[in-house]
Amino acid sequence: MKARIIFILVAFIIGNNVIAQQKQGLYLSVNPLGVLEPQAAYGAGIGYRFNEYFELSTEYAQLKPSTWMGEGKYTNIEGFRAVATGKITISTNEWKKSKTFIGIEGRVRKYSFEDVGNFTNKSTQVTIKDHNFKNKTSVFGVAGLIGKQYDLGEASRWAIEFTAGIGLRFKNINREGTPENSFIVPTEMGFAETPNYADKYTSLYFPVGIRLMVRL
Repeated sequence: MKARIIFILVAFIIGNNVIAQQKQGLYLSVNPLGVLEPQAAYGAGIGYRFNEYFELSTEYAQLKPSTWMGEGKYTNIEGFRAVATGKITISTNEWKKSKTFIGIEGRVRKYSFEDVGNFTNKSTQVTIKDHNFKNKTSVFGVAGLIGKQYDLGEASRWAIEFTAGIGLRFKNINREGTPENSFIVPTEMGFAETPNYADKYTSLYFPVGIRLMVRL
């Protein structure tokens, strides 16, 4: 009888330690949806869970041509994206091994690519068509998030996370190699695209992510 009680107590302690390890510590993550973006993002993230309520994470990715639409308009694209996120757990479900959280993210995206446009001379009004120039763009954004994490198995080190949010992004565009004393001819843009003539632009953005996570 004593041996059985001791065994149960040991099992209980070990179980609690496993759960405690899951509630805090370092983890790595990867966002598989990043490679499907118009500017494909290849990278990974690292985070730290301080306790059962609060965690911080950061993610870095190199930007490359899209994997499903080719270069598109982003010819010879080069750049990076960095994201930092703070999360606060608002509810947990021990039975489903899941938790719901809210958070805030800040992100920076800087990239350059070979662009083309029509330019009209301010003095002569002569238009140069299909002129090649370099587009250098910097984007800064901040957004509120809501998300859910699921452990992939009992006491597993692996988890999957789903997030969605809404925020504001601020875009600065610098064009190099454009004709002197000229302005770019406005063209009709696609839905939610930045006007081709804008040097600065503020817009809404809707971050959506799926991350596979492993605790170290």
